Parts: sequence; C-alpha cells; structure tokens
Amino acid sequence: MKLRNYTLRYLIIALLGVIAVWAALFYAVILDEVYDNIDDGLKNSKILIIRESYANEKVLETREFGINQFKITPLPKGKLYDFSDKFISTFEFMEYDDDNEPVRLLETVFNDSKGNPYKLTIRASMVEEDELMEDLLTALVALYIMLVISIALINQVILRKAWKSFYEMLYGLKNFRLGTGNTFTAPQSPITEFKTLGLELEDLLKRNEEIYASQKHFIENASHELQTPLAISLNKLELFADNNNLPEDQMMEIGKISDTLNRLVRLNKSLLMLSKIENRQYADEEIVNFNELITQLTEDYQDLAEYKNITLNIDFQAQLSFSMNKGLALTLVSNLLKNAIVHNHTGGMVNFIITENTITISNSGNSKPLNANAIFNRFYRDTNNEQSTGLGLSIVNSIIANYKITAAYSFNGLHTFTITFPEKR
Repeated sequence: MKLRNYTLRYLIIALLGVIAVWAALFYAVILDEVYDNIDDGLKNSKILIIRESYANEKVLETREFGINQFKITPLPKGKLYDFSDKFISTFEFMEYDDDNEPVRLLETVFNDSKGNPYKLTIRASMVEEDELMEDLLTALVALYIMLVISIALINQVILRKAWKSFYEMLYGLKNFRLGTGNTFTAPQSPITEFKTLGLELEDLLKRNEEIYASQKHFIENASHELQTPLAISLNKLELFADNNNLPEDQMMEIGKISDTLNRLVRLNKSLLMLSKIENRQYADEEIVNFNELITQLTEDYQDLAEYKNITLNIDFQAQLSFSMNKGLALTLVSNLLKNAIVHNHTGGMVNFIITENTITISNSGNSKPLNANAIFNRFYRDTNNEQSTGLGLSIVNSIIANYKITAAYSFNGLHTFTITFPEKR
C-alpha cells in the first residue's frame, strides 16, 4: 500500500470518529438553543398576556387553548403561590399531523388588577427531536461522504505533488547499481526533509561507490596475485615429477601437494565469483530459456555421469524462462547438477523436473538427509571429499538472492533441491 493511501485510510477512520463526536455535541447545542428560544418566546408571551389582562378583563375568561395558545385558570384566594416560571415538555395531539407532537408549556401564577390569583398556561410547538435527529444524521452522512471525496481528491493532487521528489528518489535507488558508473543525483524538492534525505542518500551512495571500487580492485588484485604463484607452483611440480626418477612414496607426496594446490585454485576462483555475485558485478540480463540450458548442461556432464554410471533423467512439464544474467543462470544449474553427480553413488540417478516456475533436481546420494539449515552456508561439507570446496551451494544461494528466487532442500529417500522463480505477472 502506498504511503499516501496508508495515511488516507487512517484519516478517514479518524474523521468518522471526529464527526460522530462533533454531531452529538452539535445536536445537544442546537436542541438547547431551540429550547432557549422557545422559552424566551413563552416569557415574552406571558408579559403580553398579563398586560392585556389588566386592560381587558375578558382575557381572564380564557379557559381553554385556542388560537392564542394560552389558557387562564382562576385559583382560590388566601393561599400562598409560587409566582416563578415553570417550563414543561410534553406531547399533545395535533390535527394537522394526526399524531401527538412535542409541545413546550410555560406555567406561572399572577394576580389580576383586583388581586385575584390566576394560573397562566402558555403553549408553543417544539421541534420534533426524532425528525431533527434524522435530518441531522442525513446531513452528517452527506457531509462525511463529501469530506472523504474531497480529502481523497486533495490527497491525490496535493500529496502527489508533495511526494513527487520522494518517488523520484525511490525510482533512482531502484535503478541504481554499484559499479556501473551511474551516479545517483538527488531530485530538487521544495520540502526540507526530502531535500535533506536526497542529499544524504547522494553522499552515502557516493561513499559506497568508492568503497565498492576499492574492494573490487583489492579482490581482483588479490585473486590475480594468488593465481600466478599457484599456477607457477603447479607447473614446477609437474616438471619436477616428469624430469626426476623419484621413489614412489615421494611421487605420492608430490601428487598430494599438487591436489592441494589445485583445490586452492578452485577455492580462489569460487571465492572470487562469490564476491562478484554479491557485489552485483553481473549486471547484464536477458531472457534465459532454462529448458535449453538444462539440455545443454546434461549433455556437457554426460561423460562424468557415464563414468560414475549415473542416469540423467529430464522431465520438461512446461517452458521456463526468466530474465537474469545468463552466466549466472549457467552457474546456478551447473553447480546443482555437478553437486548431484559428484555426491552420488555409482549406479545412481539424477532427476530434473521443470515446470512453469520451478526447477526440481533430485539425486540418489547418501542415505542420510543433509542439514537443511546449514547446507547453503559457506564451506559446509557433509562428506570428507577433499576435492570439494564447500562453496558450490553457497554460490547458488548468492545467485538466487539477487533475483528474488528461492531454494529449498528436502529428503524423501532422494536429496531434492527445488528452485522457485517469481510468478509471471
């Protein structure tokens, strides 16, 4: 989920709560104001009616509510009465609505010009609370929808403009590769935080590029410096063994030294390849057809398989193509195939199953399962084979890590490695 949509989601939820609280407070304030206005009107009517009763005694004979919405009831003399105003909310039948509707009553006691006590009751229609609530709810729902639509539009227009430089930085980082010679340039931004972030990223990547170049030169120089004396030493041992009549035990020792030096040569090459893979020096990519690649490699390793009397079986269930460096694709399958043959027993078998997004290679090797948690670690070896560098599966793991490919190991009588490629979209 994009950042602007993530914040919009929480904003909408928060807005819903805020509007609900605001609506309740607004309803209470409006209702209180309505009551206050009605009460003020009743008080004013009271003053006018009492004043009119002094001028016209016939007003005192109004016993029922009429068009004037008040009635006057005579009270017994000689009693003490409360002359304060009392407000009552009740319901009365309304002919127009044919239903009981809310009314507001003012009840008070006053004396006429002759000192006789009377009870004055004034009636006024009130706003219907249920209708007010419905109208307010409808208005608030409409307001909420309009606010959400407005915020979403503002979010798309204003925030997209505000976050433009951020997404440009993301795009630049996504396409940046160490060692390619490309530089990362921070986009211009009017926002201070994004401007600072861009400058820091620019400086950080520049330092990383310098460190990367330094490490690359060191590794290449170290590898070259190791390869040269190793090759010289191997050549001298071969010449020494060919030109001297040495005892058999000494020849065997020379053979062991030669095997050790050859292992160092392979180890040096493997470590150099691991370093290049992890430093992403294999930048060139193309669509690799793994069906053709596996067919080619099985033909190349057919002699080694026949030497160990191992049967190679291939089951192409679908065409598998993936965009990656072809050299790394070749190394990936080659290491798995060579590992399956070398660590197999005479008369064994190696099975390939290729689907639309998986390569499964299984072999009949050791009857015991390998350590699935350590099998892809560097220098892990489950056998005592001195010819093994323990880096083959580590190289496989480094390759798949660069392309979001996954590898899994399982054992069900056969040692099985499953390479899963991202699904095509």
